Amino acid sequence: MKYLIAGGWTAGTTAAQHLRKLEPSSEITVVDAEPVAYYPRPDLIEYLAGRKSKDQLIVHGPSWYGENRITLISGRRIIHVHAIEHEATLDDGTVLPYDRLLLANGASPFVPPLPGADQIDVFTLRTLDDADALLGRIVPGATVVVVGGGLLGLEAARALAERGMRASVIEFAGRLLPNQLDERSAEMLVEHLQGLGVTPLLGAESQQIVSGGHGAAGVLLKDGRLAQGEFVLFSTGVRPNVSIAREADIAIGRGVQVDDSMQTSAPDVYAAGDVVEHRGRVYGIIPPCLEQARVAAQNMVSPGTATYEGSIMSSSLKTCGIDVLSMGNINPTQEQHVQVIQAQGRQTYRKVVLENGIIVGVILYGTTNGVRQLQQALRSHADLMAFQDRLTDLDWDFAGI
Repeated sequence: MKYLIAGGWTAGTTAAQHLRKLEPSSEITVVDAEPVAYYPRPDLIEYLAGRKSKDQLIVHGPSWYGENRITLISGRRIIHVHAIEHEATLDDGTVLPYDRLLLANGASPFVPPLPGADQIDVFTLRTLDDADALLGRIVPGATVVVVGGGLLGLEAARALAERGMRASVIEFAGRLLPNQLDERSAEMLVEHLQGLGVTPLLGAESQQIVSGGHGAAGVLLKDGRLAQGEFVLFSTGVRPNVSIAREADIAIGRGVQVDDSMQTSAPDVYAAGDVVEHRGRVYGIIPPCLEQARVAAQNMVSPGTATYEGSIMSSSLKTCGIDVLSMGNINPTQEQHVQVIQAQGRQTYRKVVLENGIIVGVILYGTTNGVRQLQQALRSHADLMAFQDRLTDLDWDFAGI
Protein backbone atom coordinates (compact mmCIF):
# COMPACT_ATOMS: atom_id res chain seq x y z
CA MET A 1 0.00 0.00 0.00
CA LYS A 2 1.29 3.45 -0.94
CA TYR A 3 0.43 6.26 1.46
CA LEU A 4 1.08 9.86 0.48
CA ILE A 5 0.90 12.71 3.01
CA ALA A 6 0.68 16.36 2.00
CA GLY A 7 2.29 18.29 4.84
CA GLY A 8 4.91 17.26 7.39
CA TRP A 9 3.71 19.34 10.33
CA THR A 10 2.07 17.96 13.47
CA ALA A 11 -0.84 16.12 11.83
CA GLY A 12 1.19 14.76 8.91
CA THR A 13 4.09 13.52 11.02
CA THR A 14 1.77 11.97 13.63
CA ALA A 15 -0.19 10.18 10.89
CA ALA A 16 3.03 8.87 9.33
CA GLN A 17 4.12 7.43 12.68
CA HIS A 18 0.81 5.64 13.14
CA LEU A 19 0.74 4.36 9.58
CA ARG A 20 4.15 2.81 10.07
CA LYS A 21 3.03 1.08 13.29
CA LEU A 22 -0.21 -0.14 11.74
CA GLU A 23 1.24 -1.37 8.45
CA PRO A 24 4.99 -2.09 8.67
CA SER A 25 5.33 -3.08 5.00
CA SER A 26 3.69 0.00 3.48
CA GLU A 27 5.33 2.80 1.49
CA ILE A 28 4.95 6.16 3.21
CA THR A 29 5.91 9.46 1.57
CA VAL A 30 5.63 12.87 3.23
CA VAL A 31 5.80 16.01 1.09
CA ASP A 32 6.50 19.15 3.09
CA ALA A 33 6.94 22.73 1.90
CA GLU A 34 9.53 23.61 4.52
CA PRO A 35 13.18 22.88 3.71
CA VAL A 36 13.85 21.37 7.16
CA ALA A 37 12.54 18.30 8.93
CA TYR A 38 9.75 18.34 11.51
CA TYR A 39 9.75 20.76 14.41
CA PRO A 40 6.81 21.73 16.66
CA ARG A 41 5.50 25.14 15.64
CA PRO A 42 4.97 26.30 19.25
CA ASP A 43 8.73 25.97 19.73
CA LEU A 44 9.28 28.84 17.30
CA ILE A 45 8.60 31.07 20.32
CA GLU A 46 11.44 29.35 22.21
CA TYR A 47 13.70 29.98 19.22
CA LEU A 48 12.59 33.59 18.89
CA ALA A 49 13.28 34.22 22.58
CA GLY A 50 16.71 32.60 22.37
CA ARG A 51 15.78 29.73 24.67
CA LYS A 52 16.37 27.13 21.94
CA SER A 53 18.84 26.96 19.09
CA LYS A 54 17.84 26.01 15.55
CA ASP A 55 19.31 22.54 16.02
CA GLN A 56 17.30 22.07 19.22
CA LEU A 57 14.09 22.85 17.34
CA ILE A 58 14.28 19.80 15.09
CA VAL A 59 12.51 16.82 16.67
CA HIS A 60 12.96 14.34 13.81
CA GLY A 61 16.18 14.62 11.85
CA PRO A 62 16.96 12.77 8.60
CA SER A 63 17.98 9.62 10.49
CA TRP A 64 14.53 9.30 12.07
CA TYR A 65 12.86 9.15 8.67
CA GLY A 66 15.38 6.55 7.52
CA GLU A 67 14.87 4.40 10.60
CA ASN A 68 11.10 4.50 10.14
CA ARG A 69 11.31 3.97 6.37
CA ILE A 70 9.43 7.20 5.68
CA THR A 71 10.39 9.12 2.56
CA LEU A 72 10.53 12.86 3.25
CA ILE A 73 10.45 15.25 0.30
CA SER A 74 11.38 18.64 1.77
CA GLY A 75 11.02 22.05 0.18
CA ARG A 76 8.29 20.88 -2.18
CA ARG A 77 4.53 21.07 -2.10
CA ILE A 78 1.66 19.21 -3.71
CA ILE A 79 -0.17 21.57 -6.03
CA HIS A 80 -2.62 19.23 -7.81
CA VAL A 81 -4.50 16.14 -6.70
CA HIS A 82 -5.96 13.91 -9.39
CA ALA A 83 -8.39 11.92 -7.25
CA ILE A 84 -9.69 9.61 -9.97
CA GLU A 85 -6.18 8.69 -11.17
CA HIS A 86 -4.87 8.51 -7.57
CA GLU A 87 -1.96 10.81 -8.42
CA ALA A 88 -0.57 14.05 -7.01
CA THR A 89 1.63 16.59 -8.79
CA LEU A 90 4.37 18.51 -6.99
CA ASP A 91 5.41 22.08 -7.72
CA ASP A 92 8.46 20.82 -9.64
CA GLY A 93 6.30 18.68 -11.95
CA THR A 94 6.95 15.35 -10.22
CA VAL A 95 3.92 13.05 -10.24
CA LEU A 96 3.46 10.71 -7.28
CA PRO A 97 0.98 7.82 -7.35
CA TYR A 98 -0.84 6.85 -4.16
CA ASP A 99 -3.36 4.35 -2.88
CA ARG A 100 -4.51 6.65 -0.08
CA LEU A 101 -3.75 10.33 0.41
CA LEU A 102 -3.81 12.44 3.56
CA LEU A 103 -4.21 16.21 3.25
CA ALA A 104 -2.35 17.60 6.27
CA ASN A 105 -1.12 20.78 4.63
CA GLY A 106 -2.18 22.99 7.51
CA ALA A 107 -3.05 26.66 7.43
CA SER A 108 -1.49 30.00 6.57
CA PRO A 109 -1.38 33.23 8.56
CA PHE A 110 -4.24 35.62 7.98
CA VAL A 111 -3.27 39.25 7.49
CA PRO A 112 -6.21 41.67 7.46
CA PRO A 113 -6.39 43.84 4.34
CA LEU A 114 -5.26 47.00 6.12
CA PRO A 115 -3.64 49.84 4.19
CA GLY A 116 0.12 49.50 4.47
CA ALA A 117 0.08 45.81 5.45
CA ASP A 118 2.12 44.89 2.37
CA GLN A 119 5.14 47.05 3.13
CA ILE A 120 8.48 45.95 4.53
CA ASP A 121 8.84 45.48 8.28
CA VAL A 122 5.43 43.80 8.49
CA PHE A 123 5.77 40.16 9.55
CA THR A 124 3.90 36.99 10.43
CA LEU A 125 5.16 34.03 12.47
CA ARG A 126 4.34 30.57 11.15
CA THR A 127 7.60 29.07 9.87
CA LEU A 128 11.27 28.96 10.72
CA ASP A 129 11.94 31.39 7.89
CA ASP A 130 9.44 33.80 9.48
CA ALA A 131 11.27 33.55 12.80
CA ASP A 132 14.63 34.17 11.13
CA ALA A 133 13.23 37.24 9.39
CA LEU A 134 12.07 38.60 12.74
CA LEU A 135 15.40 37.85 14.39
CA GLY A 136 17.08 39.87 11.66
CA ARG A 137 15.14 42.95 12.78
CA ILE A 138 15.60 42.65 16.53
CA VAL A 139 17.44 45.58 18.12
CA PRO A 140 17.44 45.90 21.93
CA GLY A 141 15.52 48.99 22.94
CA ALA A 142 13.53 49.13 19.70
CA THR A 143 9.74 48.93 19.61
CA VAL A 144 7.41 46.35 18.06
CA VAL A 145 3.64 46.26 17.67
CA VAL A 146 1.95 42.84 17.75
CA VAL A 147 -1.50 42.89 16.15
CA GLY A 148 -3.57 40.17 17.80
CA GLY A 149 -3.67 39.23 21.47
CA GLY A 150 -4.18 35.48 21.11
CA LEU A 151 -1.84 32.88 22.57
CA LEU A 152 0.73 33.17 19.79
CA GLY A 153 0.65 36.97 19.78
CA LEU A 154 1.18 37.20 23.53
CA GLU A 155 3.99 34.65 23.51
CA ALA A 156 5.69 36.40 20.59
CA ALA A 157 5.47 39.75 22.40
CA ARG A 158 6.97 38.19 25.49
CA ALA A 159 9.78 36.59 23.46
CA LEU A 160 10.63 39.91 21.82
CA ALA A 161 10.55 41.63 25.22
CA GLU A 162 13.04 39.04 26.48
CA ARG A 163 15.27 40.12 23.59
CA GLY A 164 15.24 43.64 25.01
CA MET A 165 12.51 45.12 22.85
CA ARG A 166 9.52 47.18 23.96
CA ALA A 167 6.36 45.44 22.81
CA SER A 168 2.72 46.46 22.65
CA VAL A 169 -0.14 44.12 21.76
CA ILE A 170 -3.32 45.26 20.00
CA GLU A 171 -6.36 43.21 21.00
CA PHE A 172 -9.80 43.85 19.49
CA ALA A 173 -11.68 42.27 22.40
CA GLY A 174 -12.16 44.02 25.70
CA ARG A 175 -9.93 41.50 27.49
CA LEU A 176 -7.11 39.12 26.67
CA LEU A 177 -7.89 35.53 25.65
CA PRO A 178 -11.68 35.89 25.96
CA ASN A 179 -12.19 32.25 24.98
CA GLN A 180 -9.77 30.94 27.60
CA LEU A 181 -10.04 33.40 30.50
CA ASP A 182 -12.70 35.27 32.43
CA GLU A 183 -12.47 38.92 33.47
CA ARG A 184 -10.49 38.37 36.67
CA SER A 185 -7.89 35.99 35.24
CA ALA A 186 -7.51 38.24 32.17
CA GLU A 187 -6.84 41.20 34.46
CA MET A 188 -4.18 39.17 36.27
CA LEU A 189 -2.56 38.32 32.94
CA VAL A 190 -2.44 42.02 31.95
CA GLU A 191 -0.68 42.83 35.21
CA HIS A 192 1.80 40.02 34.59
CA LEU A 193 2.52 41.16 31.02
CA GLN A 194 3.11 44.73 32.10
CA GLY A 195 5.72 43.42 34.51
CA LEU A 196 7.46 41.74 31.56
CA GLY A 197 7.56 44.96 29.55
CA VAL A 198 4.58 44.15 27.31
CA THR A 199 1.76 46.71 27.01
CA PRO A 200 -1.67 45.33 26.03
CA LEU A 201 -4.01 47.73 24.20
CA LEU A 202 -7.52 46.34 24.73
CA GLY A 203 -10.69 47.09 22.82
CA ALA A 204 -8.49 48.39 20.02
CA GLU A 205 -9.15 48.08 16.29
CA SER A 206 -6.38 48.59 13.75
CA GLN A 207 -7.04 51.03 10.93
CA GLN A 208 -3.79 51.13 8.97
CA ILE A 209 -0.07 50.48 9.12
CA VAL A 210 1.72 53.81 9.31
CA SER A 211 4.79 54.21 7.13
CA GLY A 212 8.10 55.56 8.40
CA GLY A 213 11.26 56.56 6.60
CA HIS A 214 12.33 53.00 5.78
CA GLY A 215 9.31 50.86 6.61
CA ALA A 216 6.53 50.55 9.16
CA ALA A 217 6.37 53.08 11.98
CA GLY A 218 3.41 51.67 13.87
CA VAL A 219 -0.31 51.01 13.73
CA LEU A 220 -2.98 53.69 13.69
CA LEU A 221 -6.06 52.64 15.64
CA LYS A 222 -9.61 53.59 14.73
CA ASP A 223 -9.94 55.59 17.95
CA GLY A 224 -7.07 57.81 16.83
CA ARG A 225 -4.33 56.34 18.99
CA LEU A 226 -1.00 55.43 17.41
CA ALA A 227 0.79 52.29 18.57
CA GLN A 228 4.36 53.06 17.63
CA GLY A 229 6.65 50.30 16.44
CA GLU A 230 9.68 49.99 14.23
CA PHE A 231 8.13 46.83 12.88
CA VAL A 232 4.73 45.15 13.06
CA LEU A 233 3.95 41.48 13.69
CA PHE A 234 0.51 40.18 12.68
CA SER A 235 -0.86 37.37 14.83
CA THR A 236 -4.47 37.50 13.70
CA GLY A 237 -5.17 33.83 13.21
CA VAL A 238 -4.78 31.39 10.34
CA ARG A 239 -6.85 30.17 7.42
CA PRO A 240 -6.88 26.52 6.25
CA ASN A 241 -4.96 25.84 3.04
CA VAL A 242 -7.88 24.67 0.93
CA SER A 243 -6.64 25.51 -2.59
CA ILE A 244 -5.49 21.95 -3.36
CA ALA A 245 -8.84 20.52 -2.31
CA ARG A 246 -10.78 23.20 -4.17
CA GLU A 247 -8.97 22.49 -7.44
CA ALA A 248 -9.61 18.77 -6.99
CA ASP A 249 -13.36 19.38 -6.47
CA ILE A 250 -13.12 18.12 -2.90
CA ALA A 251 -15.81 19.63 -0.66
CA ILE A 252 -14.66 22.62 1.38
CA GLY A 253 -16.24 25.12 3.73
CA ARG A 254 -13.96 27.10 5.97
CA GLY A 255 -11.66 24.07 5.76
CA VAL A 256 -11.53 20.74 3.95
CA GLN A 257 -14.72 19.01 5.02
CA VAL A 258 -14.40 15.52 6.47
CA ASP A 259 -16.73 12.93 7.96
CA ASP A 260 -16.19 11.18 11.29
CA SER A 261 -13.62 8.85 9.70
CA MET A 262 -11.64 11.92 8.54
CA GLN A 263 -12.40 11.05 4.90
CA THR A 264 -13.05 13.87 2.43
CA SER A 265 -15.65 13.81 -0.34
CA ALA A 266 -13.06 12.21 -2.64
CA PRO A 267 -12.40 8.45 -2.57
CA ASP A 268 -9.25 7.43 -0.67
CA VAL A 269 -8.48 11.05 0.28
CA TYR A 270 -8.42 11.87 3.99
CA ALA A 271 -7.55 15.06 5.87
CA ALA A 272 -6.33 15.99 9.36
CA GLY A 273 -5.05 18.97 11.30
CA ASP A 274 -5.41 22.70 10.74
CA VAL A 275 -6.72 22.24 7.20
CA VAL A 276 -9.81 20.35 8.41
CA GLU A 277 -13.40 21.34 9.02
CA HIS A 278 -15.24 18.66 11.02
CA ARG A 279 -18.92 19.01 11.86
CA GLY A 280 -18.65 22.70 11.01
CA ARG A 281 -15.68 23.34 13.32
CA VAL A 282 -12.12 24.37 12.50
CA TYR A 283 -9.99 23.90 15.62
CA GLY A 284 -6.55 25.26 14.78
CA ILE A 285 -4.90 23.89 17.95
CA ILE A 286 -2.61 20.92 18.48
CA PRO A 287 -4.68 18.42 20.55
CA PRO A 288 -7.37 18.00 17.84
CA CYS A 289 -4.59 17.70 15.21
CA LEU A 290 -3.17 14.71 17.07
CA GLU A 291 -6.56 13.05 17.56
CA GLN A 292 -7.55 13.58 13.93
CA ALA A 293 -4.23 12.26 12.64
CA ARG A 294 -4.57 9.01 14.61
CA VAL A 295 -8.14 8.44 13.40
CA ALA A 296 -7.21 9.25 9.81
CA ALA A 297 -4.25 6.85 9.86
CA GLN A 298 -6.37 4.06 11.33
CA ASN A 299 -9.00 4.47 8.64
CA MET A 300 -6.45 4.79 5.84
CA VAL A 301 -5.24 1.31 6.79
CA SER A 302 -8.61 -0.17 7.80
CA PRO A 303 -11.49 2.00 6.57
CA GLY A 304 -14.37 2.43 8.97
CA THR A 305 -12.56 1.20 12.09
CA ALA A 306 -12.06 4.53 13.92
CA THR A 307 -14.29 7.50 14.62
CA TYR A 308 -13.54 11.11 15.47
CA GLU A 309 -16.38 12.79 17.33
CA GLY A 310 -14.78 16.18 17.88
CA SER A 311 -12.53 17.54 20.62
CA ILE A 312 -13.23 19.23 23.93
CA MET A 313 -11.94 22.79 23.66
CA SER A 314 -9.13 22.76 26.18
CA SER A 315 -6.06 24.88 26.76
CA SER A 316 -3.46 23.53 29.14
CA LEU A 317 -0.34 25.55 28.61
CA LYS A 318 2.12 28.07 29.90
CA THR A 319 1.09 31.56 28.78
CA CYS A 320 3.95 34.02 29.12
CA GLY A 321 5.38 32.00 31.98
CA ILE A 322 2.02 31.47 33.72
CA ASP A 323 0.41 28.01 33.93
CA VAL A 324 -3.13 28.14 32.56
CA LEU A 325 -5.79 25.46 32.25
CA SER A 326 -9.06 26.37 30.57
CA MET A 327 -11.75 23.81 29.71
CA GLY A 328 -15.43 23.79 28.90
CA ASN A 329 -17.93 26.54 29.69
CA ILE A 330 -15.85 29.09 31.59
CA ASN A 331 -18.08 32.13 31.03
CA PRO A 332 -21.62 30.91 31.72
CA THR A 333 -24.63 33.15 31.31
CA GLN A 334 -26.85 33.76 34.33
CA GLU A 335 -28.74 30.53 33.88
CA GLN A 336 -30.64 28.79 36.64
CA HIS A 337 -28.79 25.95 38.43
CA VAL A 338 -25.33 27.28 37.42
CA GLN A 339 -22.93 27.81 40.32
CA VAL A 340 -19.55 29.53 40.00
CA ILE A 341 -16.93 28.74 42.65
CA GLN A 342 -13.85 30.95 42.81
CA ALA A 343 -10.64 30.98 44.84
CA GLN A 344 -7.91 33.58 44.47
CA GLY A 345 -4.41 34.12 45.82
CA ARG A 346 -1.86 36.80 45.07
CA GLN A 347 -0.88 35.33 41.69
CA THR A 348 -3.17 32.31 41.49
CA TYR A 349 -6.83 31.85 40.63
CA ARG A 350 -9.26 28.98 40.36
CA LYS A 351 -12.74 29.01 38.88
CA VAL A 352 -15.04 26.00 38.70
CA VAL A 353 -18.45 26.15 37.02
CA LEU A 354 -21.07 23.64 38.16
CA GLU A 355 -24.42 23.02 36.51
CA ASN A 356 -26.78 21.13 38.80
CA GLY A 357 -23.61 20.07 40.63
CA ILE A 358 -21.93 18.69 37.48
CA ILE A 359 -18.64 20.33 36.51
CA VAL A 360 -18.95 22.01 33.11
CA GLY A 361 -16.03 24.44 33.11
CA VAL A 362 -12.76 25.23 34.85
CA ILE A 363 -10.00 27.86 34.86
CA LEU A 364 -6.72 27.41 36.71
CA TYR A 365 -4.41 30.41 36.51
CA GLY A 366 -0.92 30.41 37.99
CA THR A 367 -1.27 26.95 39.52
CA THR A 368 -1.13 23.33 38.40
CA ASN A 369 -2.75 22.04 41.59
CA GLY A 370 -5.70 19.88 40.59
CA VAL A 371 -5.09 19.96 36.83
CA ARG A 372 -5.28 16.19 36.32
CA GLN A 373 -8.26 15.69 38.65
CA LEU A 374 -10.30 18.55 37.22
CA GLN A 375 -9.60 17.51 33.62
CA GLN A 376 -10.79 13.98 34.40
CA ALA A 377 -13.81 15.26 36.32
CA LEU A 378 -14.92 17.42 33.42
CA ARG A 379 -14.44 14.66 30.86
CA SER A 380 -16.44 12.22 32.99
CA HIS A 381 -19.16 14.79 33.86
CA ALA A 382 -18.50 14.32 37.58
CA ASP A 383 -20.79 15.69 40.29
CA LEU A 384 -18.66 17.93 42.52
CA MET A 385 -21.42 19.37 44.69
CA ALA A 386 -20.02 17.54 47.73
CA PHE A 387 -16.65 19.28 47.22
CA GLN A 388 -17.88 22.84 46.68
CA ASP A 389 -16.51 24.13 49.99
CA ARG A 390 -13.10 22.60 49.37
CA LEU A 391 -12.93 24.10 45.88
CA THR A 392 -12.58 27.53 47.47
CA ASP A 393 -9.30 26.43 49.12
CA LEU A 394 -6.28 26.92 46.82
CA ASP A 395 -4.20 24.57 48.98
CA TRP A 396 -6.63 21.63 48.81
CA ASP A 397 -4.92 18.53 47.40
CA PHE A 398 -8.10 17.25 45.66
CA ALA A 399 -8.03 14.05 47.70
CA GLY A 400 -11.15 11.99 47.13
CA ILE A 401 -12.42 13.81 44.08
